[in-house]
Amino acid sequence: MNLPTPLRFPALAALLLTVGACAGTGKAPLDAAPAMPAEKKAVTGTAMVVGPDFSSQTVRFRCAGGTELDVVYLNLPDNLAFAALHHDGRTALLQNRPTASGARYVALDEQHSLRWHTKGSEGFLAFMAADHTAKEQVLLSDCRALPTP
Repeated sequence: MNLPTPLRFPALAALLLTVGACAGTGKAPLDAAPAMPAEKKAVTGTAMVVGPDFSSQTVRFRCAGGTELDVVYLNLPDNLAFAALHHDGRTALLQNRPTASGARYVALDEQHSLRWHTKGSEGFLAFMAADHTAKEQVLLSDCRALPTP
């Protein structure tokens, strides 16, 4: 993307949500592509869209207590990866960060600092305040990817 820095993230969020919306239609090719960079494999039962310079995948998770969470992943060249999810009335854009195992995405907005952790087809959503003494608080646990209808 050759957008000025202030426009880069809103434009990316719009692209991510647009690509994710297309993923569920079944009209785009559903080729194999990396689902999450840290794992290098797709989660079974997910909708994928592959373009010349990106791959996108939408995954629906069901968490403890029955809460469902849709996560749209966008993988760009140079291992640049993002996830978008809607929780508690807000849509958050998160960027992939290094982790020892699985994949970890951290919100770009420090005031709404969500963290999405996955390993295979399981994950959990956490919040961590923008304070150096804060501890991560789990918001949704035991999330499992659901098969695509």
